[in-house]
Formats: sequence, structure tokens, C-alpha cells
Amino acid sequence: MHLKSILNRVERHKCFVYKQVRIVDGLVEPEIEVEIEPRANSRAICSGCGEKRPGYDRLPPRRFQFVPLWNIAVFFVYAMRRVDCPTCGVTVERVPWGEGKEHLTTSYRWFLARWARRLSWQETANAFNTTWDNVFRSTTVRL
Repeated sequence: MHLKSILNRVERHKCFVYKQVRIVDGLVEPEIEVEIEPRANSRAICSGCGEKRPGYDRLPPRRFQFVPLWNIAVFFVYAMRRVDCPTCGVTVERVPWGEGKEHLTTSYRWFLARWARRLSWQETANAFNTTWDNVFRSTTVRL
């Protein structure tokens, strides 16, 4: 089974498509990057009011850290669209896997928070090759 098939099964997003999955050399270990594109003819959702609005350009790609697979870091790579909203002005679109400027996906934050209930925050950070700060933010922020 392909990684895209697994992602479509466990982390399906109606208006987005998993395009390309590649293994890249990270700073220390290899990493998996999953490129995401908006579905054809889908409109961006304004992050301010939550309404579908036209987008007019794209920002540089951002990386959102997802739940690791086989102890390999997984990142969603997506170039967010800017939205021209008559109510809120120019904003960046809302994406279902992330919130605000957070670089961890919502799924990964839930994953870390769940493990942090069983282990200490430092042990959780060590087990999943992340930082204590990421575990702290995952457990203290309302999800």
C-alpha cells in the first residue's frame, strides 16, 4: 500500500490532494515530504470569517510536521493561497491540517498530547524526535 493511500484513509481532506511523496535528506535523519495541492476548482477558505473566497496568488511553500512513520519525520509541504475577502481583507487561507502559524499538524499535536499523558514531556519528546517545547505546546493549547 502506498503512503498516499494510507494518508487518504487516515487524514483525508476534501479540498486537497496528496500529490508527491519523496524521501529527502534532513539535517540528521532522512525525512518524508508529502506535497499537497488544492483540488482543481476548489476555493480557498478565509482564515478570518471562514467563508469560501477567491484566491489570487500563493505564498512560498510551508512545511507542517505530521505524525512520524517508522520513526521517520513526515512533513506536509503546501504553498498557501492568499485570499481576497471583502469582509476581512487580504488573508491567508485556512487549512484543515494546521492552525494559525503552528508548524505542527493538528493530528501530530493530538498524538503528542496523548503520549504526554503516559510519559513525561521530555520522554515523549525524545521518543518522537521532537522538542520539549513542541510537546508542551501540544498539551497546553486547546485543540
